Amino acid sequence: MSITATTQQQRQLLDLQSLDSQLTRLRTQLSELRDDAQLAELRQAGAAAVERAKAVQVQVEEHQAAADEAERVVEETTKRRNTHQSRLDADKVSPRDVQAVTMEIAELTVRIDQLEEAQVEAMQTLETSQTDLANAQAAIAEAEQAVNVRITTINEQGQQLSKQGKELTIERATLADNLPTDLVTEYEQIRDENHGIGVIELTPEGLSGAGVTISPAELAEIKKLPADKLAYCPDTGAILARSALAQDDA
Repeated sequence: MSITATTQQQRQLLDLQSLDSQLTRLRTQLSELRDDAQLAELRQAGAAAVERAKAVQVQVEEHQAAADEAERVVEETTKRRNTHQSRLDADKVSPRDVQAVTMEIAELTVRIDQLEEAQVEAMQTLETSQTDLANAQAAIAEAEQAVNVRITTINEQGQQLSKQGKELTIERATLADNLPTDLVTEYEQIRDENHGIGVIELTPEGLSGAGVTISPAELAEIKKLPADKLAYCPDTGAILARSALAQDDA
């Protein structure tokens, strides 16, 4: 049995198509939000910041160990020199060893100066690496903040899209309930098989927004059909919603 629909019902199919197209766009937008490229980039930057901080932390530990070792060597060398100096000052060094001890004290003093310079360099290197670590940790905090801000934005956009989707779904259900069941079923089946297009508007000039033109012979055959009999696009198979103008122009 052929499906019939009044001109008004055919026009309402166009409204149904519009609602379905909007719902499809909303679903696409929601899917894009779930796979948000900007969020992925921010998370990647955050991961890179974490890896950078780990590497700098290793350097800080190495430089701290070097600075500690430099301090230890200075302290031990200074202690040794001071011990010799104390013995010398207290006349606890035998006369034959005085010259040797005095020379060693002088050598240790020179050595201490060199060690203290090395210690200063080690401390400066440590301070530099500690600054680098602080900057790296700040970069992690900034990256985490950026991710959180983006997630908040995505959630807000998602909630807005979901709200719009619910409103459109209710509107669509109300419209579909007011149309004949067989007409809606026919439209939905065609739409599923036709890349989301179930109905196209037919005007005297051709197909509105379809991007194809019906030949004069095909258009003449369509116009011969009763106004309430469904017509189909020869190229796409979609239902043709015929306006009163298009029908009267037959």
